[in-house]
Amino acid sequence: MKKTFHLLFLLFLASQTQAQYKSLLWKISGNGLKEPAYLYGTMHTADARVVTLSETAKPYFNTAKAYAMKLDPAGAMDMGLLSRLMMGKDYSLKKMLPAKEYAFLDSIVTKQVGFSMSLFDNVAPVFVMTIFESMSLGLSDSSLNGNTQVLDLYFYDQAKKAKKKIIGIETVDEQLDALNTLSYKEQADLLVEEMKANEDNKQDGKDVLNYYLNQNLDSLSANDNDAKMPEKFYKAMVLDRNTRMADRISKFIKDQATFIAIGALHLPGNKGVIELLRKKGFTVEAVKK
Repeated sequence: MKKTFHLLFLLFLASQTQAQYKSLLWKISGNGLKEPAYLYGTMHTADARVVTLSETAKPYFNTAKAYAMKLDPAGAMDMGLLSRLMMGKDYSLKKMLPAKEYAFLDSIVTKQVGFSMSLFDNVAPVFVMTIFESMSLGLSDSSLNGNTQVLDLYFYDQAKKAKKKIIGIETVDEQLDALNTLSYKEQADLLVEEMKANEDNKQDGKDVLNYYLNQNLDSLSANDNDAKMPEKFYKAMVLDRNTRMADRISKFIKDQATFIAIGALHLPGNKGVIELLRKKGFTVEAVKK
């Protein structure tokens, strides 16, 4: 009898720990909210299937009075930002990276962007890494009405057309400070590791995209390469930002019904935005479609 009870208890625990986050769309309610807010996990790829999948969230997006994303593009791009992405005259990516890895990166950038790596030779390695990660996911053979556009900006364009209030959850300075947690040498080493991992596991990018398309945030989180990065970088790029985003979301959703779009990997886990909002007293529940 004891063995049977023990087995049943283990099965119960397994059922509670598996697939906790099986949705991209989450409803935020309670804690004094007059109207619910909706949180949607995005992926930074121009694969048309990602945008097509988001159509299920359109009714909730349409009823929202505001749209919130990590950065408001209207105030994000200026010459000051460009200067902060540059390393300075004494630095060169071509000199910092091994010849083989640099040639590999150059071939990918030239193919996807149409410009050689020489154009980015003075750009901070960690910023180049974010570009590389997006490219490694690839694009689908299909496109949305002939266009390929990352989901955050697709929602942004739709929000502007509908004259919704646009909210930037973070500032450019905050994101750049997080990116620059590592020295340029540490960033370059991390970029090389990322390229080697991508070359050794070409299937990983497809797996990650499939997890996303299946709305399986548990598997997406379990295969998160960011978690393998240096602890101080992971803390700055993920954990600290999760806390900051949850804090700010908890405030502006009290002012108006808001549709929030942030990277899907910021949502799950004990230190993810969903749990952080729950700890603040909100009810956060998956919207099943």
